Amino acid sequence: RFVLGIGSQVKGHNVRRFSVPWSAPAPRMREYVQAVRAIWDCWQNGTKLDYQGQHYQFTLMTPNFAPEPLACGLPRIQIAAVGPAMMKVAAEECDGAMLHGFCTRKYLDDVVVPKFDNALQRVGRSRDAFELSGGGFVATGRDDAAVNKMYEWIRQRVGFYGSTPSYWPVFEVHDLMDLGHKLNEMSKKGQWDEMTQEVPDDVVDLFAAVGRFDQIADAIAARFGGVASVVGLPDETPPDLLQDIAAL
Repeated sequence: RFVLGIGSQVKGHNVRRFSVPWSAPAPRMREYVQAVRAIWDCWQNGTKLDYQGQHYQFTLMTPNFAPEPLACGLPRIQIAAVGPAMMKVAAEECDGAMLHGFCTRKYLDDVVVPKFDNALQRVGRSRDAFELSGGGFVATGRDDAAVNKMYEWIRQRVGFYGSTPSYWPVFEVHDLMDLGHKLNEMSKKGQWDEMTQEVPDDVVDLFAAVGRFDQIADAIAARFGGVASVVGLPDETPPDLLQDIAAL
């Protein structure tokens, strides 16, 4: 049941928050996934470890550090994919992709699905065996107060992510680039609370399925149906609702 999820983060956080060198993330991520699979193959099948890439090199695995082979199959690997380059890597190297919450249905239909379909077709893979998860937010709860609280959290997330140029392709398909530039300028001034208030309800609605527990199944079907296999829900979501959503 374990799925290994890997994400590259954006340049600002890598360089200024984590103090690590930056390079084009998609080529590095491709090698990272390949290297993990090479290590797992060594552990599982006794294959000699000899991964030689531009960014990663793994050639030493002594018996003392090799775990016992798994009785089950190897874990699936998914990567976080926002832009077309990372989507291509996911389709060619991974078992699925974890889409960012900063994503709208229009962006899914116009950009995400065609990119994955084309990439999977090129390598002879079926989308039925490739899992897409996420691609938006869900604001739900037992009552309107719980929904509204989550809705305001999503507004803050849209304002935060919308300030980062890496995520602007989503704004671009909705002609919202002016909002992106405004949020970016405000972030440079540290106006984090004020940024949230710049995101109107109609923009929040683009990014989320919204409704109480007794309403949310239809909203999720409309927002994610036919694209995502997995969405995130609150811990207190009723079991019967989980079953209804799983059947969508």
